[in-house]
Amino acid sequence: MGRTVRFGVSMDESLTELLDEWALKQGHPNRSEAIRGLVRQELTTLGSKAEDQPVIATVTLLYHHGTLLPRAPIAAFPSIHISFNVQVHLEQDICAKVLIVSGRSDEIRSWSSKLLCHHGVIGRLNIAATNELFRELRQGS
Repeated sequence: MGRTVRFGVSMDESLTELLDEWALKQGHPNRSEAIRGLVRQELTTLGSKAEDQPVIATVTLLYHHGTLLPRAPIAAFPSIHISFNVQVHLEQDICAKVLIVSGRSDEIRSWSSKLLCHHGVIGRLNIAATNELFRELRQGS
């Protein structure tokens, strides 16, 4: 990570109060950490919209035990790598599946939509980080 740059931020008092409440609930020790977190989150969202942007993501699926999940082989999506795949029974007949994947944003979105749009499946794709922000973590942000 580069050197820290100080700058001033002006905002409406009521918005500042909302920021402080949110930061407290999220466990941020101060406004600077809260703003850094929000900026990283927004940059991740914006960066993940670039089709060829490498990203790290989770796919979460909830479904009835009897539901046959669609086959969504990754062979058609050469950039995708599944790092983690776990299924647990939340209740006797309700399952949750979580996958941690990396690859190009467009390929992950296309592949995950095949799983998420299946009848009887509730789920979500969450782009957690772009590779650029992931490298920042390695450097000790």
